[in-house]
Amino acid sequence: MKKLFAILLLAGVSSPAMANLSIRHQSSLQHTVDAQQATYSRLGNSYSISGTNVTTSHTAAGASSATSNGIGVNSYDSTTGVGTVGTITGTQSGSGSFSFSQSFTKGDIAGTASEYSDFGSVSITSAGTQNSSANAPGTITNAHAITLTGTGNIGTATTGQFVTEVTAF
Repeated sequence: MKKLFAILLLAGVSSPAMANLSIRHQSSLQHTVDAQQATYSRLGNSYSISGTNVTTSHTAAGASSATSNGIGVNSYDSTTGVGTVGTITGTQSGSGSFSFSQSFTKGDIAGTASEYSDFGSVSITSAGTQNSSANAPGTITNAHAITLTGTGNIGTATTGQFVTEVTAF
């Protein structure tokens, strides 16, 4: 009897569990369309000359005589900044073999009126294709079922998300 009494006493003294729960469900769709992007890089003027056993001379535009050991750049346009190469003469100096080389890279035009096609390095990414209202990016039902239909267009991204939050307090 003492054992039964102790068990009944423990069962009667315990209090019921009290807990409050909050549960939240949320579904969402996100659809993004990329804008057009263009990157332009202007190339500058570059001139190089080198040689062994050779003497160079250069006659600039409008000059009456040659400049000894001239570098070969004739002029730079004051509006566009583009250089031009003048006439270079290479004369062997000394005896034996000689070598002579030159290279010139004409720079791109400068100024705000320049079109991108004038530049030496152009990268263009086209804009994304937007869905029509008849072709929405997806659907969400009352049961939170998500169907994505807006994927596959160039330059677009569609994301579906379902979140459940349970809070006990």
